Amino acid sequence: MSSIARSTVVFAALAALAGCVETTGSGGAAQMPVAPGSPPFIEGSFTASDAATNSCRNALNAQTTGGVRVVGSESSEAAHAVYMRVGENGAPWRCLVSADGRNPSLDFLGSEGFL
Repeated sequence: MSSIARSTVVFAALAALAGCVETTGSGGAAQMPVAPGSPPFIEGSFTASDAATNSCRNALNAQTTGGVRVVGSESSEAAHAVYMRVGENGAPWRCLVSADGRNPSLDFLGSEGFL
């Protein structure tokens, strides 16, 4: 086989592989909506302390399976709120916790009708 023919075969194979894309993970799944009447669900703003965020993530990891993603948080003098999504369908959860991470309280905010 000539070097030109070999190069053509190699480039064709590389072009075919370039079109391969992995589609696993939560990118393709629809996000579960927040249930009507639920408290606001904050995404993209991160103002809670690291201690509060880690405490909430750990508490939710202990109660669920499927991977926990922190998607937002807010803070006030009274408490910090950490917003998370779980699993491929992105089930929405809120955690209220003290600034130092004590007493995390978890609330599922998803719409059961979505399941």
